[in-house]
Amino acid sequence: MMLKLLTKIYGCLTAAERIFFATFDFLKYRPQARVISVGNLSMGGTGKTPVLFELLAELKQHRCCVLSRGYRSPWERSFYHLQGRGPHPPELTDEALLLNSRFPEVPVFLGKNRHHAAIIAEKRFKPELMLLDDGFQYRRLQKSVDLVLFDAMADFSEAQLIPAGRLREPAWRLQQAQAILLTRCETASAEKQAEWLGWLKQQAPKVPVIRVQTLCDGLYNWCGSRIDAKKEDRFFAFSAIGRPAGFYSQLSSLGLNLTETAEFRDHHRFTAAELQTLATKAAQSNLRLVCTEKDFCKIPTETAEQLRILTLRIRTLPVSGKTFTSELAAHGINLTE
Repeated sequence: MMLKLLTKIYGCLTAAERIFFATFDFLKYRPQARVISVGNLSMGGTGKTPVLFELLAELKQHRCCVLSRGYRSPWERSFYHLQGRGPHPPELTDEALLLNSRFPEVPVFLGKNRHHAAIIAEKRFKPELMLLDDGFQYRRLQKSVDLVLFDAMADFSEAQLIPAGRLREPAWRLQQAQAILLTRCETASAEKQAEWLGWLKQQAPKVPVIRVQTLCDGLYNWCGSRIDAKKEDRFFAFSAIGRPAGFYSQLSSLGLNLTETAEFRDHHRFTAAELQTLATKAAQSNLRLVCTEKDFCKIPTETAEQLRILTLRIRTLPVSGKTFTSELAAHGINLTE
């Protein structure tokens, strides 16, 4: 009874916010650049960061910048401009640090007030495209394209509003997206994919759904060099991500012998003591430590070398084999004009 009441209250609050910004539309900032939002309907990880990376790589001929909330960083309620090789403050978010390591030339503007960040971005950089990270629920910025990610590995019981489920907004909001990306299809069974495709079609019949898969790019050491695991190697995987099951599945797909795991809260920042404890456990059982690239970027290079921590690099691409820009164009969605 209490759960139903809390869910109803949450639903009323989100509805009030939508109605407010729909009524006072002039409060939205309309930048000259096109704004491409990569967001979620649900809480937790859906694979936004790898999709964002693929889009940046595909759109590299355009002047792009990224607007990110800077969740749980000291700059979430202020502002930070991240660009160049650094050094940069270690308190930055894992997504921001990873993005900077992959695309050091791309300006990343951190801060919860993306309206403010967009204004500064236009003054400093004059971008053609703004990629809005986790922007489906952000209403103070006029968006050109709303891409919404949905996890094929999610349980159907989660398709309810918070706190009964994991949805931030009612499912009908999917109708306002330009495209839905059904992620982690390489892990979900064909039956489960079909069930989610049917559910998404029911909720948003006119919105195209693009099936997306995560592909492993291989294991890399602390120097950034690709390595080949030996048959006798056994691994201890640790992570601080939304859905670690996907990480384990990716390791298994490479044929790695995953013996032990350790999970931390999403976005957790590892302490030196925690990393040393993990390394000691691994050494006692003759295991090799491996983590996600998102987690690895939060670990100092000297610590990673000392503890011999490996990282798994991944890519996220449409199941069709096309690029995201060409797949979206096939559905009449042009990201650049």
